[in-house]
Amino acid sequence: MASSTRPVLDRVYLVYFLIHIPILFCVDLVPLYPKSLWVPRDAPLHALWDLREYYIRHYNDQFFLPPPAEIPNFFPLFAFFELIFHLPVSVWAVRALWSALGRGLSGGSELLLLVYGFQTAITTLTCMYEAALWDPAVVSVQQKTVLVGGLYGGYFALAVLLTVDMYARVLKRVNAADAVKKTQ
Repeated sequence: MASSTRPVLDRVYLVYFLIHIPILFCVDLVPLYPKSLWVPRDAPLHALWDLREYYIRHYNDQFFLPPPAEIPNFFPLFAFFELIFHLPVSVWAVRALWSALGRGLSGGSELLLLVYGFQTAITTLTCMYEAALWDPAVVSVQQKTVLVGGLYGGYFALAVLLTVDMYARVLKRVNAADAVKKTQ
């Protein structure tokens, strides 16, 4: 990626992470909360149950169906990744990207974002593949198009962009270091 696009991309990534954090707390991590906090009508976080029901009703995303629905075995692991990796990196990334505006990210930041982007792309692609295989009698082709092509597809595209961009940045640093070594 050209260095002139980096400030623009860094702002895109900042907006992404600012949006991603509330989505983590309000959607992705909800199944990890004690059910007493969000399922009963009088629970303090019951609005999250309502949000989840709205999402399921409108998008028919089978990953988010309540038990006894059969969720693929990998999906709880991916939710765990969201808790132990995505959440801390997202909070860190907001701070790192905000403070880097105008001066650029450090090499260590670029490396961590490369790992984040790659892991996000792989797990999202796995979900997209699984969703594409859902029975059309349960999830219509139109619903799959919105889910796979829109919701998951946009998330995947940003993860791929982040991965390619950070790879190019890290590679440039490595090549510069190699060039210095050759002149010594």
